Formats: sequence, C-alpha cells, structure tokens
Amino acid sequence: MTINPKRWHIYIVDLEPRIGTKPGKQRPCLVIQPNEFSAHGLKSTVVLPLTSKIIAGDAFPLRVRIPQDFAGLAQTSDILVDQILAWDNDLFRQEIGALPEHLIDEVKTALKDFLDL
Repeated sequence: MTINPKRWHIYIVDLEPRIGTKPGKQRPCLVIQPNEFSAHGLKSTVVLPLTSKIIAGDAFPLRVRIPQDFAGLAQTSDILVDQILAWDNDLFRQEIGALPEHLIDEVKTALKDFLDL
C-alpha cells in the first residue's frame, strides 16, 4: 500500500541501501515537499532524514533538534538538513507524527540558510 505523504509529518522510510554519506536503513524522515505534488500523482517525495546520533553543540543550519516525545519520536533526534532526498512513495512505511509549528519554522530557516535562499 502506497502512503500519500503529508508535508511537515514524519514517516518511517526505507532508505536502503546506504551509499556514501547517505543515511541507510529504515529511519524517520521529515516530509518537506508541498502536499500538492503527491496529490497530483508525483510518485516520489522530498524528505530530510533524521538521526538519533546527536552531536554536541549547535550544528544549525545543518541540523535541527527535535526533543524526545515531540512529533511521535521516542528519542531526541536531529533533522539532517544537508541530506535532502527525493524518495519513492512506495518506500514510506508508516506515519510517526506531525512536527510542531515552532520546529517547522526552525526547519524553514535552516533550509533557507543552508541553500542560501
């Protein structure tokens, strides 16, 4: 069954195989693509992977921290802003939760800074 991913929601996505610096395995990913694309039949979705391997200090705009128990996450995680991926919708496994508004704003700012927009 194909999931219709929603923007600013976190899903478990199958990212295998791991290649180079690209995160592998099934892991949480934040959908950043507008809903209109998947609603009109686009078969892939742009995401930012998450990691529970937290680094010390502030890594903004490369990482945005999500505290434990936010957006359905069982542990504190970082959004990997520098690992933007477009992934096939058939590889989305389950929805975890929605990102709170204040973290959406932080991700938007990080993307603008990282992409120099």
